[in-house]
Amino acid sequence: MTSEWAQTQRGGWLCDLYGKNNDDGTQKLPNDSVQSRLVTVLENLLAKKTAPKDAATETASIIMSQEDIGTPWSNLLGLYLSAVETFEDEQDLEALVDYIVELASLPDARNEGLETKTMDMGGEVLHIQPGHAVIQGETKLWSGLPQFSLNVAESFQGPERYLANLSSPATPDAAKATWRNLNTFLAILSKSHNAQKIPALAGWVRFGVTALVMALEQSPTTRVGRNAELHAPAAAQWLRIAGEQVERLCNDGTEKFTAGDLWAGRGGGEICDSARLQFWRTRMQELGY
Repeated sequence: MTSEWAQTQRGGWLCDLYGKNNDDGTQKLPNDSVQSRLVTVLENLLAKKTAPKDAATETASIIMSQEDIGTPWSNLLGLYLSAVETFEDEQDLEALVDYIVELASLPDARNEGLETKTMDMGGEVLHIQPGHAVIQGETKLWSGLPQFSLNVAESFQGPERYLANLSSPATPDAAKATWRNLNTFLAILSKSHNAQKIPALAGWVRFGVTALVMALEQSPTTRVGRNAELHAPAAAQWLRIAGEQVERLCNDGTEKFTAGDLWAGRGGGEICDSARLQFWRTRMQELGY
């Protein structure tokens, strides 16, 4: 599975963007390219050949060896989220969580070279002079994980997002599995004590509540509710893996999430509280979980 995923990345979008033409007219991503080297780091991590801390250190070294550090950083985020959505084994997803925690725990990135480096931080191109840290406002590389939250949020649109992919639409089963994998990862991340110490990785349990609302509060006549069978496995993962974190958030009774029509029909409001949590648990039983 790991080698297949790696080959898909090298032979797919990375080859389209960075591949070199062969004499026979085909394209191949050079083995010594920064993109191929980043694939190797994640491949070895998932194959348990490299520990998360060592993989994070190697990643930082590869990225900071480039004059343009923004491109390989963006490539890494794409590769990382692809792995998150592809792998369903919880040990693999735990390794990915440990890796991103280790990456965000590295000392602040600094230009140790003799030439200016550049990085595109959300449309603003930074010029990092020799000896200077890589920072935009209060967002630092590595602790701030620039654009990580944005990339995850863009992926967090339900299994319908994968069905609507015009270039390569997923089957319902594939969409269900991908959505489940993403939510399993976020549930493991939300449960990680080390992750909660890092602002960029803390608080993702709120996405769990959103997943529960989508899966369990929508009637079959709604756009999301008609796909309840695609949403339910992801919701089940949140309650199984990070149930304690979800319950703690609900018991606080301060967070608000737009109510689905089924919950609103019971007189429920936007507040996430113990009554709403019990409603979700009952709905999961009704769906056979």
